[in-house]
Amino acid sequence: MFLTLHLFFYFYFLTNSSSPLPHTSSAEEIFGSIVVYILISILSIFIPGDIIYAWGKNKYNVYLLNKTVKKGTRPKIDVSDDEFVPRPLVVDRLKKILQPNKNHSCYHVVCGEHETGKTTLIRNASREVGQGVIYVEIPADAEDIEDFGIAFGKSLNFAFEERISFMSQLMKKVLGDTNGKDERPKWKRALEAFKCASAVYKAKHNKPSVIIYDNISKLVNMNPKVLDTLQDDAKMNADHREYIAIFVSSEGSVPRRMESRSSWSRAKKPIMEIGDLDRKTSMEYLVKKRNIKEEDAEKLHDLVGGRIVELKTVADDFLAGQTFEVIKQSILDEVEKKFQSAQLLPNDPYYEVGRSLISDLLKFNELSFLVFKKYFDKVEEFNEVLGSNIFSYHPEKNIVTFQSRSVESYIRENANIFNKSPSFFIIEVD
Repeated sequence: MFLTLHLFFYFYFLTNSSSPLPHTSSAEEIFGSIVVYILISILSIFIPGDIIYAWGKNKYNVYLLNKTVKKGTRPKIDVSDDEFVPRPLVVDRLKKILQPNKNHSCYHVVCGEHETGKTTLIRNASREVGQGVIYVEIPADAEDIEDFGIAFGKSLNFAFEERISFMSQLMKKVLGDTNGKDERPKWKRALEAFKCASAVYKAKHNKPSVIIYDNISKLVNMNPKVLDTLQDDAKMNADHREYIAIFVSSEGSVPRRMESRSSWSRAKKPIMEIGDLDRKTSMEYLVKKRNIKEEDAEKLHDLVGGRIVELKTVADDFLAGQTFEVIKQSILDEVEKKFQSAQLLPNDPYYEVGRSLISDLLKFNELSFLVFKKYFDKVEEFNEVLGSNIFSYHPEKNIVTFQSRSVESYIRENANIFNKSPSFFIIEVD
């Protein structure tokens, strides 16, 4: 190519050297020809080189993407070994989900209340499995859907901007051509990139890759239609055995939304739920890992139950020298703020219905979802109370309970507010 260009311009200038331009000297003509020849020679080298460079960079980006899916994200765990509670039964169950066989044809939903440690457990399982597992966490401080797209691309090691050659960019500016620019949202582009890499992974390893969407509750608050699209895509690709999606949520309203859609047909049932630690594991954490006396550990556990983040908080405060009574009051004060926000205190709009629910939950420990719903005349009121962080919906068993042991502790401490029965009787004596 280079040789052809050189020969063409050489003979062109040679054959036209006998026809000087008007008002130009022979020296000027020769100089001009040399300059043009040099410029064309440079362009003849630069243009192909620029194109080859851009092509190489694009190929390298694809290589990095495929390598990331093959190796897996392997997210970090920000918990020290002396405070980490492994929960092997939960991790083993997660690892089975993260290692689908070639005929696996459903996606998964994992849920659990805030502060149960589910993100740490999922990260741990992802690290142990490694190969073929992509972990995407929707940032807690995300302000819009663009932040999700950026996080998605970062998890994949995906470069959103293709390496378009300099000459292509120049031609677009000169000709005003913008058709080549990808105007799709970053999350859609990242999803397409992941699907392409998943096809490569499946062809090599004869099994689908896995993608984890953690903290989808945040996604629903920003743009619920994005979750709908991801769910539809998860259903379609589970049908085709291309990739397996896992949605992780901290709020019961999210699984309920997903259950109401036709794409739910490909969700694995029942939903996996990660709950609190049992009493034995909680006591082992407080006594063996945090070196708290058993008598004091029992008081702390009775106050907050097996909610791991709350257990860590009260253990930190106790070891820092705070008395149990001070810790208890601090916990109850925080719960009271939740009741204020939920409008479940005396003279609040939902006080009477809340008092009835609380009374029955104290008796039976749990209510079926349908029984809980019958307490309300309006769906809006039902959704608002259920999403108030006082009660918790458990999709795995389709029941409703108190949101945490600390909520129950507050209710028992303030029985005079919530008890529907008279707190005392007047007995007349003759």
